[in-house]
Formats: sequence, structure tokens, C-alpha cells
Amino acid sequence: MKKVFLPFLITCLVFSSAIAQNRMRMGKDSKPLQRIEQWEKLKLVDALGLSEETALRFFARRHENQTKIKEILDQRESTLSEIENEINKSSQSSDAVYKDQVNKLMSLEERISTERGNFLRSLNDILTPQQIAKLIVFESKFRRQVRETLMGRDRPQMKN
Repeated sequence: MKKVFLPFLITCLVFSSAIAQNRMRMGKDSKPLQRIEQWEKLKLVDALGLSEETALRFFARRHENQTKIKEILDQRESTLSEIENEINKSSQSSDAVYKDQVNKLMSLEERISTERGNFLRSLNDILTPQQIAKLIVFESKFRRQVRETLMGRDRPQMKN
């Protein structure tokens, strides 16, 4: 087991470093993010019981999916900025403009959901159905843990 885990760990760290260096070139402070990603990958390998080969295939496919979703999220952020600009213009915008922007935003949200579903379906040749279910549960719990850690459990929740 140690013979398999060490090369896999080194591969994950190299892969994570390459991603982190790419983010640093884009001007983002990625040290904390890089640590979270490495921690997540290690916990995922353990939670799913992945072999070295399976882990490499899984993380390559996952990275591809995350890239696609990030592109859509960037488009969503741009659309939100456009909506905010229209709102700030106040009464100068027609209802049709708002409707078009909201429809565009809804379409982007659907694309995110579709990409996520496509990714999960694409894992059928790599992971077992039980591993896919574990992945879904793991990601939800992991995000919640990170959010709680970053926000602090004692802080009051934001209200709408």
C-alpha cells in the first residue's frame, strides 16, 4: 500500500502545484486555496478508496469539469455585473432588458447543473455507483466544513 500511495501523493502534489502556479500567474493569492485543494484530494482518495491509476483518471476528468464550470461561472459573474449596471441606471432600463438578463442568468445556471450531471455520469467508467454516491456526499460535507471553518461557527448568519 505504501508503495502505491507515495507515488500517488507525489503526483497529486505536482498536479496541484501546476494548478496553483497557473492561478498565481493570474494574480490570485492561491496558497490557502492550494492547501485546501491538496487536503481535499487526499481526503477524496481515502474516502473513495481510489487506486493510483483510478485517482489519476478521476482527477484529470474532475479538473476538466471544473474548468468548464469555471468558464460558465465567469459568464454568470459577467451577467450579474450587467444586471447590476442596469439596476444602477434605475428607470432608464426597460422590463425587456431585465427579462433578457434574468433569462440569460437562468440559462447559465442550467448549464452549470447540466455540466455537473454530465460529469457525474461520465464517472461510470471510472468509479462504482457507490463511489459516485460517496463523492457526492463527500463534496457536500467538505464544502460545508470549509465554509464553517472560514466563516466561523459563532458568527451570526447573514439575513436577506
